[in-house]
Amino acid sequence: MRIANHVSIILFVAISGAIGLALSVGMLLSGLEESADASGRAAERQRTTELLLGYGQEFVDAADAVSLEDSEQSLAVLNRATERCLVHLLELRHAPVLIEKELVQQAVFSAEQMIQHVQQAQQRRSAGALAADDLAALNRTAQLCMRRIDQLHGAAAAAAAEQMSALTGRRRLIMLIISVVCVAYLAVIERVRQWTTQRLVRPVQALADVAIKAMEGEEELPPVDQSGPTELKTLALMLGTFVETLKGKVRQRTAELERQKANLEREVAIRRQAEEQLRHAAFHDELTGLCNRDLLLDRLDCCIERARIHRDYKFAVLFLDVDHFKEVNDSLGHFVGDQLLVEIANRIQDHLRGTDTLSHVDSNTIARIGGDEFVVLLDGIQDRSDASQVAERLQVAVSEPFQVHGHEVLTTASIGIAFNETDCETGDRLLRDADTAMYYAKAAGKARHEVFNKAMHAEALARVELGNDLRRAIDNNEFEVVYHPIVSLKTAQLSGFEALLRWAHPERGMVPPLEFITRAEETGLIVQLGQWVLEQACAQLRTWQEQLDISPELSISVNVSKRQVSNPGLVEEVQRILNDQGLDGRHLKLEITESVIMANPDSIAEVLHELKQLGVQLHMDDFGTGYSSLSYLHRFPFDVLKIDRAFLNTMRAKKDYAGMIHTVVSLAHNLDMEVTVEGVESEDQLAQLLALDCDYAQGYYFSQPMNAAAAGRLLTSQPHWIRKTAGRRLGFRRSFQWNRIRPIAKHLRALTG
Repeated sequence: MRIANHVSIILFVAISGAIGLALSVGMLLSGLEESADASGRAAERQRTTELLLGYGQEFVDAADAVSLEDSEQSLAVLNRATERCLVHLLELRHAPVLIEKELVQQAVFSAEQMIQHVQQAQQRRSAGALAADDLAALNRTAQLCMRRIDQLHGAAAAAAAEQMSALTGRRRLIMLIISVVCVAYLAVIERVRQWTTQRLVRPVQALADVAIKAMEGEEELPPVDQSGPTELKTLALMLGTFVETLKGKVRQRTAELERQKANLEREVAIRRQAEEQLRHAAFHDELTGLCNRDLLLDRLDCCIERARIHRDYKFAVLFLDVDHFKEVNDSLGHFVGDQLLVEIANRIQDHLRGTDTLSHVDSNTIARIGGDEFVVLLDGIQDRSDASQVAERLQVAVSEPFQVHGHEVLTTASIGIAFNETDCETGDRLLRDADTAMYYAKAAGKARHEVFNKAMHAEALARVELGNDLRRAIDNNEFEVVYHPIVSLKTAQLSGFEALLRWAHPERGMVPPLEFITRAEETGLIVQLGQWVLEQACAQLRTWQEQLDISPELSISVNVSKRQVSNPGLVEEVQRILNDQGLDGRHLKLEITESVIMANPDSIAEVLHELKQLGVQLHMDDFGTGYSSLSYLHRFPFDVLKIDRAFLNTMRAKKDYAGMIHTVVSLAHNLDMEVTVEGVESEDQLAQLLALDCDYAQGYYFSQPMNAAAAGRLLTSQPHWIRKTAGRRLGFRRSFQWNRIRPIAKHLRALTG
């Protein structure tokens, strides 16, 4: 049987029982209602008879009150009471039979007689014939009527009591019947519930228990009962199939979880290995495998803490920088440079292991903290000389040739040494001190080592302060451009000026150019300063051209630093300034030192050719102080070679220098270049230059650098030696040249004081 049929049966039983119960209760309540009506009517008749008793007592009292002297009013009262009593009796006579009719009829008859006697008495009273016998008869009739009414009241009370007793009995019977019917209905409902539970609920509960145990993963499951309705049989069959499928899925999932567990264990192992690698990478240099800066600082802090506890404990920090490493990168490539760093690291490690002067060789630390910088932490040295010995051995080891990818590479190392005796509180500070000492080693000529002292730190702070002052000086416009005259030795005329930068420090006064220009080069501020000098010089030359009557060939020379030449926007910047000032490029001369050119000749040559296309003249400054590679000279489009003052100063002591200058002059002329010699300070030097056929001269013999106003006065003075030599051809005798040049020097010195 299907579940729908079971539900239909249950509904039919429930509805039938409810209808039967409702009908039974209705029928019983209907009978109870009739009994209640009859009881009510009996009670009503009882109340009516009680009212009649009152009226009867009233006319009895009225009858007793009638007398021969005052009978008229009493007879009227008696007549009214009798009439009211008769009216109620007539109502009882016509009411449904609840009291014996005979008693009612006798009472009516007595009341009618009473009315007749009253009427007769009234007539006799009117005729004046009312006698005592009439009053006695009236009293007897009233007493008789009262007795009949009293009998009627007793019968009505008995009938009301009987009806009330019948009503109470019927109520009890109805309650008993209703209770029995309800109990029977509840018994039927309970039986239906038990049957429903047995046929529907229990199989469903059994199926649910099996499903729950299957979901909990129990292997042993109770058998699925397939009895009951069709739907439950189908559900049991499906559940059995589901359980079997679920078992298969569970076994499959268990196997998959086992595989995942194995994979997870492998992944955890890989992750642990990766974490170890990351931890190693976090504290070691990727290229050389040495400690990095973080691990070095941690070990330095440990050494500093140990030194606080043990006063006799000593350690040292060696800061090693590879000399000329950038040249290796630029010439052989970064790959060779990286391999060179690896070889240097290996040599440092091998050398440090073989050091027998240290007491704690195994606890020493070698670190690479960036680029070509290495740091060696000597843990637990006996004496300060131990660190110097290690530094010397490291320098010897690094200076030996390296074979890197078929290239023999020679290099050296500059080393700075710092000891814990300097009361350093942090590892960073100790590294800084060692770095400062290394900087001094490089400044002293490289391939050496220096021990840190407090004077080095003070000087380093001074350099930092100088850099900060430079930045403020740029913002506060503390710089000034001065102009140093350049004299033509051929025409005895002023050919131009060299623009020089001067700095009037608000506290220190005039700062030497070599000091602040070197610092500006280190900090990169030289690019901004160089651009400013170039703008000021070009603007000043343009002002002279517009306001003064000067030679159209007058030029301005401006020095260009290494950083400016390396700046990709140099050519565009020069072109912009020339365009802004409306200046022809041939009036601008850019002076570039030989060392800047030889640092990167290929890229510099390209920049110089681009500048040459703007019409700018190019001067090689300080020729002879650097590489002096004549093989490169023809590659660059230079117009003038500028010989450094060092040659002129030593020309008197060493006669060979005069021949060297003459050779340089001849070489320059053969390459269509001119020669300028700077640093002329005496007539003897000037005479030698005239004899060597130099083209231009510059120096304090002629004039010191002057401000723009003084230079303007010089241009407008038109000295006699300029007028005298104007228009003469080149190539006069040297003696005549000497006679022309001497007044130039005197006039320039007079103008500049």
